[in-house]
Amino acid sequence: MLIEDAYVGWPGSTHDARVYRNSPISDALQNGLIAQGDHFIIGDSAYALNRFLLTPFRDTGHLTPEQRNYNRKLSGTRQVVERTIRALKARFRRLQALYCLRPQHICNFIMAACVLHNLCILSNDAVEDLLEDGDDRPNNYAAHQDNVQGIDRRNNLTTYLWNIR
Repeated sequence: MLIEDAYVGWPGSTHDARVYRNSPISDALQNGLIAQGDHFIIGDSAYALNRFLLTPFRDTGHLTPEQRNYNRKLSGTRQVVERTIRALKARFRRLQALYCLRPQHICNFIMAACVLHNLCILSNDAVEDLLEDGDDRPNNYAAHQDNVQGIDRRNNLTTYLWNIR
């Protein structure tokens, strides 16, 4: 549950997909600076599918067994990220309500908490007792246009995951 990348500076009400589109990691992925070959990141349905960011299949009641398997595996992997964020907020409860006058101080505070979180993990400092239930709100975002390369890549991964089960 180490945090390998953090991007701060956008208000909390900003849509996740917009923050991602404007992040350095999105830019690096689009320009081929990282994630060459078989590497990709995963997101939920709030994000537009492309060859670097794989998302779940929309479940309209007609998913194949392979697509349902892919969605389960993707969801299980995404839950690691969600648990990490919950652990960060549990460990540093002040992150739930930051009242600073200067936005840069808020950004610095969040980044410092991420670094300290990693140090706690590396020092085997448990956080499970601090976690609270009930913070798993589903994302219900409007539909967006999927990228053809992303569709192909997701379909290939779906077949691969089905074949190795």
